[in-house]
Amino acid sequence: CNTVSVMLPAAPHDSPEERVIKALRRDGRISFSALAARTGLGRAQVSEIARGLIADEQLRFTTSVSPQQFGFAVEGHLVLAVRGDAGALAAELVDSPLTTFVSLTSGETAICAQLRCRDRSELAALLDRVRSNPAVLNSGVHLYDRVHRNVYAPVRATSEVDRLDDADVRLAAALERDGRASVRALATELGLPEGSVRHRLGRLFDADIVRVVAVPTRDTGRAVTLGFGVQHVGSADQAAAELILLGADFVATAVGDWGVLGTTQFPTLVEAQRFISEVRRQDWVAGLSTWLHLEILKEDYSVTQRGAASPTPATGG
Repeated sequence: CNTVSVMLPAAPHDSPEERVIKALRRDGRISFSALAARTGLGRAQVSEIARGLIADEQLRFTTSVSPQQFGFAVEGHLVLAVRGDAGALAAELVDSPLTTFVSLTSGETAICAQLRCRDRSELAALLDRVRSNPAVLNSGVHLYDRVHRNVYAPVRATSEVDRLDDADVRLAAALERDGRASVRALATELGLPEGSVRHRLGRLFDADIVRVVAVPTRDTGRAVTLGFGVQHVGSADQAAAELILLGADFVATAVGDWGVLGTTQFPTLVEAQRFISEVRRQDWVAGLSTWLHLEILKEDYSVTQRGAASPTPATGG
């Protein structure tokens, strides 16, 4: 929540390139030595592959920070049916600091957006502005009860807010600018000892407050991005867990007619259809809606530069 065209053929599932991509999607700051150990490849080989993917702009690195840490307490999914060209309205949503993801989609609705607000009054004000646009025919909103998986952003097991001091916030902001920056470079930029930066990084990563990952572009073969909403029987949390096992990249339980929403990527439409068929076979699925993200206009989970509320101050450094 790109018109779908299959770009380059996907790398074979166990090719060296695919192994490197999978590892970098899990940890964008992994060293080349650790990357070699994880993939079973030589250090020189993984270095060459990774540098080539980055130089060819087949991978980009993104840093995301837990939104709860910066006062964003409400997250949700917005779909809009639009009269005429949806581009202008979509551009307005892209410019909003309250959207993390905006795309043009197939199906009954033309626009899909992921929202992140401080509270429900901020969400209501955003929805009022959107719905007052004469191009909007109708809209649908699903508020997330819990995000169970997001391969590109932190998903914390607790809703408690950790105490961050000013140095933590500046470090998170520096990582949002360059997620692959070395500890030495970060220490120099922040004016802190390298040991302090290394300790802070470990704490922020271990608590899943900050995550740095590689985002594959469509040229890597992931040309089809599928969105789906599920009406389920029984536990929503169990349905979410089953969808994660089936390979979904993003899964959230929600309030609305869809109890679970998700997104995942595939090299081809054929593989997307196989996923859809597999979901429909599950006995807990009472209904399934799907759409394609035809053009992803925004995918940005940064928070430190978006005017968020001040984080909870720390009692010590």
